[in-house]
Amino acid sequence: MNVVEEIKNKKIIHWFRNDQRVSDHEVISVHHTLKSIRCFYITNAKYGENHQLGFPLIGDKRKQFINESLQELKKDLEKLGIELTIFQAIDELKELEISDDEILTYQKLFGTEELEIEHQVLSKTNKNIALDNFTLINTMTLPFELNKTPDVFSSFRKKIEKYGSFQKPINLPNIPTFNVPYKLAGGEQQAIHRLNYYFFEKKLLSTYKETRNGMLGTDFSSRFSPWLSNGNISARTIHYLVKDYENKLGANSSTYWLIFELLWRDFFQFQLRKHGSLFFKKNGINGKTISYRNHENTFWNWANGNTGDDLVDANMIELKATGWMSNRGRQNVASFLVHDLNINWRWGAAWMESQLIDYDPASNWGNWMYIAGVGNDPRPFRKFNTQGQADRYDPTKSYREKWLK
Repeated sequence: MNVVEEIKNKKIIHWFRNDQRVSDHEVISVHHTLKSIRCFYITNAKYGENHQLGFPLIGDKRKQFINESLQELKKDLEKLGIELTIFQAIDELKELEISDDEILTYQKLFGTEELEIEHQVLSKTNKNIALDNFTLINTMTLPFELNKTPDVFSSFRKKIEKYGSFQKPINLPNIPTFNVPYKLAGGEQQAIHRLNYYFFEKKLLSTYKETRNGMLGTDFSSRFSPWLSNGNISARTIHYLVKDYENKLGANSSTYWLIFELLWRDFFQFQLRKHGSLFFKKNGINGKTISYRNHENTFWNWANGNTGDDLVDANMIELKATGWMSNRGRQNVASFLVHDLNINWRWGAAWMESQLIDYDPASNWGNWMYIAGVGNDPRPFRKFNTQGQADRYDPTKSYREKWLK
């Protein structure tokens, strides 16, 4: 029996996590079939806390995006007659009462901190149903046991594409017939408008593979990741609409490449499930011992875009100003911190966790391990030549000039 059938005619209390939407949602999509439903959200315990280097564990740009997402969710739920209570701290959990005839539904997440808060919430009830809806891959059809998940992406992808299956949306969001200007703001509506613009208004999906390594502007990539990380839109909805796009406008290597990128996202999700807390350890999942300098001034020069390397500095300045950085930029700044400056990779990962509005533990820490050489990269050393990268991906210097002016 699937979740939708299992909860019909039941009393539900839903714990929102990174599933902040009303469309394509197992519980909200069938709210009219329930005896009752109420919802709650618990603010991240890291709000208000600082890293050992003094920066906030969750920065202002990320906080703003999350708040925008939650406020829109609250309004959307109110329109459906559903109440959303937002607990501002974990300590407020003592105010949460779950009756004996209520079933707790919640999204299953696998970060160490996420599992700890789950343990605290589940201690309040023995009636619960976990929703496994953060990934594109249907975990019920994995062609391998979780503890035998391939540690190399190409092997993972090939097995999934040959033997696995993808989740299908419960229902689809209403695609607008008009568009709004691009804005990095949280909420389901911004996510849907972005998808409509990128897929159907501009048809940019057809050239995604050719443009995805850009850095300047908003059209070179989909930029779906901020909304995916908060669950304003699901990977399975995006996948479904990619297939719809291919049916209507034609499939090519670019349309496939967006699915390829969603599989990279899933790869790190399943790596986190497999390796757990090793994701956050100095020696990573492969246990390699690497010596670093814990030089704070050098780190802050990097974080503030003051290294003297134009490409790195431009990307770090953009990050502080917007909460966003391109994929190409992320690889270069990570490589520079680890391999050129020899600074602890976990400092860099923590800074990105603070600053990036699309932060996700698996993708962030998994990618940092990958670059640092303690993760999933089959190559022993992956160092980027930032000058060569600048010449290749910003040959007119327009990106660097924008952020270094």
